[in-house]
Amino acid sequence: MTQSLTELTVEEFVRKVLAGERDFTNTRFAPGTDLSMNAAYAELVVYLQGQDLRNSPVVADGVDWRGLIAPRLVITAKLAGADLTGADLRDAEVTRCDLSGASLEGADLRGANLSVSRCMKANLSGARLQRADLYEVNFSEASLRNADLTGAIALKVGLRGTDLTDAIFTDVDLYRADLRGAIGLDATRDLGSAHFHHTVVTPREHAIVNGFLQARPLFDIKEE
Repeated sequence: MTQSLTELTVEEFVRKVLAGERDFTNTRFAPGTDLSMNAAYAELVVYLQGQDLRNSPVVADGVDWRGLIAPRLVITAKLAGADLTGADLRDAEVTRCDLSGASLEGADLRGANLSVSRCMKANLSGARLQRADLYEVNFSEASLRNADLTGAIALKVGLRGTDLTDAIFTDVDLYRADLRGAIGLDATRDLGSAHFHHTVVTPREHAIVNGFLQARPLFDIKEE
């Protein structure tokens, strides 16, 4: 049975967060809602930056926030199973990061910080990140196990110590990405189809990537 969702307006969300409310489970915004257009958005950003929400994060499990526009927001949220398809979360700071199973297809996450220093081990296991813009996203020591990054733009993305076991890398652009110490790199899927250019690696990752590249099925050899 599908869980019914409670409709939220920008005004309601801003007012509730500023009043100390944290649980927004099973809520939805109209697709493409722009939080930054609200007069109190700047106040909200400043307010959240000054809060210690590690022990009382915004809980947004199972939400439908497709296309949400909220640049520079401090995302202190548990968002397991959230639908954030096409959301604009540029330069977000994330301090508690359960994004397991989240739908982030086509999302704009440029400059977002999901590193262990901010997130206490971010969990994006099974997240759908197809065609997402991950420019300069910091995933250091996060979990991207079983995540689907097909067609993602991962320029300068930080993947140091990130668990990439069974992650799908079909046609991912890894220009100047940092793969040093990545966990499960040899157990990724379709890494050989990714695009590497000035990608930062140690000899270990270099050998793994070369193995995938050499195994690419480039030719079908047939007798004339």
